[in-house]
Amino acid sequence: MSDVGTSGQTPTPSSPDLSQQFEGALTQCPPTNPANNICTAQYEPVCVKTKVGSVVSYRTASNACSACNIPEAVGYTKGECN
Repeated sequence: MSDVGTSGQTPTPSSPDLSQQFEGALTQCPPTNPANNICTAQYEPVCVKTKVGSVVSYRTASNACSACNIPEAVGYTKGECN
């Protein structure tokens, strides 16, 4: 079982402000490997870009590992989603 560490936030639809936060700074998540889905509990927040079909949304995760354990994650950038 993986901890997505979303800090209680729900995904929000794409907005121009969040899209700008990701320009040129997106770190792509590696291919998912179920054997590597355990993350440490350190809090180094990242803003995760997720995509389901044509819907793009953003949410804050507790760290990069937790971000990439979100199945629909495309990538992330350092810091909380603004």
